[in-house]
Amino acid sequence: MSPEVEVEVDVHTHLGEHGTHVHAPLAEHEIRAWGRVSWDVTTQEHAAAANSARTSIVLAFDAEPVGVVVPNDYVAAAVAGQDRLIGFASVNPNRPDAAARLETAVRDLGLRGLKLGPTYQHFHPHDRACLDLLEVADHYRLPVIWHQGTTFTSAAIAEYARPVQLDLAARTFPNLPMWIAHFGHPWMAECVATARRHEHFFIDVSALDTRPWQLAQALAAAYEYRIMDRILFGSDYPFSTVERTVAGLRRAAALCRRLGIAEVTDDDVDAICRRDALSRLGLRPPAPQAT
Repeated sequence: MSPEVEVEVDVHTHLGEHGTHVHAPLAEHEIRAWGRVSWDVTTQEHAAAANSARTSIVLAFDAEPVGVVVPNDYVAAAVAGQDRLIGFASVNPNRPDAAARLETAVRDLGLRGLKLGPTYQHFHPHDRACLDLLEVADHYRLPVIWHQGTTFTSAAIAEYARPVQLDLAARTFPNLPMWIAHFGHPWMAECVATARRHEHFFIDVSALDTRPWQLAQALAAAYEYRIMDRILFGSDYPFSTVERTVAGLRRAAALCRRLGIAEVTDDDVDAICRRDALSRLGLRPPAPQAT
């Protein structure tokens, strides 16, 4: 991909400041794992980084059990009037007013998707409360992004994190676009095997640029199962950037070829970067800002 060509859609970016939205235990565990808190980004910093893609999806996150609450209204305010940003709500299904919260996020705040993370929000994807919330998402045609994979914080519940546990949701809501973040690492093959069964299911590549072997295995699995066209570009900003993610994809593709595990080419990487994820997810581009 030439330097002049932008990434079309970054489907996975975060806002939130340490001490305001990101607290212990997750913040402390982030320092233990990485030596610092990366989840500490202002709306201005996010907006500047988002210029590296034509459109970016910005995620709220209602994960109070692990110390993270990036509110829906905060994200809505951050994306208001921005013709390159799309805001997604997050609601913990365990909240007694979960359905009402999601309806408010859609009708009053203008948010256009739903972020769920069972391991962080302490619910199982098969829970009735989760399926009830997905009914609301289905009613409003809200694409759903799932963090269904491992995490560094011990405050998360690991047994809720396996990608195959989303098969029930995929079967129950066959017309609702969904995707699994981070290739479901370290269960990349399980993620691919789950997604390939459902045409409305996708995968993003976010946060794997620092794990070239995992990313190479993930790309190889998608290549073998013939679902390369279901891979979406995501950076997981501020944990990574668009530029680092593109470079990581190129390194992983080259590793696939060098090891002889899959013929993933630079053209395949270009296709991921140029993919019109908004159309795949049933989203319209943001409306241009009035001048």
